[in-house]
Amino acid sequence: MNINVSLDDNQDLQNISNILVKLIKKCTVYLSANDDELLKQKISDLNGLYAMWINDTDDDYSADVYAAVAGMFAANVFRPLPPSSYAAADDDECGADVGAAVVGSGAGQDAVAAAAVEFQQTAMAYQAFRAFVDRLAFDGHAAGPHMGRRFAGGLAHRLNAADVNERLTARDTMIRVRETCPSARAGVLDAAVDELADFAYGYVPRHNGVLELLDLIADTVVYTDVDRPAVEKLSRVLLRLLKHQHLFSFKSKLIECIKALDSLNEELIPGALIFIMDIWKSHKVKTIVLLRTMIELYDWCNKEKWMKLQLLVVSHLSKFFSDYDFQLAEESMNFWIRILHENLKYWQERTDNIRVVVNALKKVTRTHWNSDCVKMAKNLLNIMVMKNVIKNSCVEDPEETFQEGKSKVINYCDYISQKMLKPLINPSKSTV
Repeated sequence: MNINVSLDDNQDLQNISNILVKLIKKCTVYLSANDDELLKQKISDLNGLYAMWINDTDDDYSADVYAAVAGMFAANVFRPLPPSSYAAADDDECGADVGAAVVGSGAGQDAVAAAAVEFQQTAMAYQAFRAFVDRLAFDGHAAGPHMGRRFAGGLAHRLNAADVNERLTARDTMIRVRETCPSARAGVLDAAVDELADFAYGYVPRHNGVLELLDLIADTVVYTDVDRPAVEKLSRVLLRLLKHQHLFSFKSKLIECIKALDSLNEELIPGALIFIMDIWKSHKVKTIVLLRTMIELYDWCNKEKWMKLQLLVVSHLSKFFSDYDFQLAEESMNFWIRILHENLKYWQERTDNIRVVVNALKKVTRTHWNSDCVKMAKNLLNIMVMKNVIKNSCVEDPEETFQEGKSKVINYCDYISQKMLKPLINPSKSTV
C-alpha cells in the first residue's frame, strides 16, 4: 500500500484514521517464519508507518488509531520469553546476558534462524511505536486508556529478555510512555517494581534486566511524583535485594536507586544499614560486598539518624576485625577509623562503649594470622590514644564479658535495631 498516496493531506481526519487503523491491524497478527511473503509485507508496512511518523506528521488521530497502535505493539512485543530467561544461573550472576546456546543439530540451527527472522517484526514494532509516541501531535490523554497498568506490565516483562539491546529499548519505551502519557506514570513504576519484586523475593531465580529495572525506577523516582504507598512498596523491595546472593552484580545500581528514593523516605538509608546488620546477625553472612554497600550508604545517611545508629554499626563492625578473610578485616578496620575521625567528639565521650572496639583490636594483635592486619590494629590503637579516645593503659576486658547476649552495648543495639527496622519491613498498610 502506498501510504503517501492513501494519506493525502486533503482528506479529512476520519478518512485518515480509518485508513491508518486498517493498515495497523494488518500489522497486528504475529507471523511465523513460514509465512515468508506475508512477513515481508508486514515488515514493509511497519517500516512505512515508522517512516511516516518519524517525519512527525501533525495529524490529530482519533481514539481508534491510539487503540490500534497499542494493540499492534502488544501483539508483536508482549511475547512469551524463552525458558532460559527464568532458569537459575549456573554462574555467579543474577542474569547477565545469556550467551547463544551451542546448537549441534541442523534442526536446532534452523529454529534459531527462524526465531531471528520472526523477531524482525518485533523490532520494527518497537521502532514504529516509539516514532508514534514521539510525534509532537501525540495525545497522551487519548492514549491513556490503552497504555495502562497491563500495558506497562507487558513492557516491564520484556526487561527480562536475553538480548541487552531489547532490554534497553524496552526501558526507553517505558520512559517515553511515562513522559508522554500522564495517566500511565503510576502504572509504569508499579509494573517495574512488581517485576523487580519477583526477582528480589525469589519467585524468578534469575533476571536478565535487574540493572535496567533499577535504572528505570531511579529515573522515575527522580523525575515524577510518587505517592506514599508506592514509596513504601519500593522501599521494601530494595531492602529485600540486599539479601540477594548476587548482590555484587547490581550493588552500584541498587545504591543509586536507594539514594534517589532517600528524598522521599528519610528512613530508607538508616533502615538499609540496619537491614545489613540484621543479615550479618541472623544469617551469619559476612561478605565484603555487604560491608562495601554499608560504607557507600554511610556517605548518604542523614547525620542526625547516623548519630543514633553508629554505636550499633560499630558493635557489629568490630566483629569483623579478626575475621580470617584479611580483606574483610582490613576494610572493616579502615571503615572504623573513618567513623572515628568523622565523629571524634562522640567517641571521646563514650569511654565505656569504646571498649567493644578496643577488645576487638587487641584480639587482632594477639591472634590474627595476617601481619598487615596485626600492624593495622596496633596503629589504630595508637591513633585512638593520640586522639584521647582511650588511655594508653586501657586494658582488654575478659572476652566472655562481650559475648553476644551479655554485653549491655549489644543488647541496647538489638533494641534500637528492632525499633527502627520494624516500620520499614512490616508497615501497617500496603504489602508487596
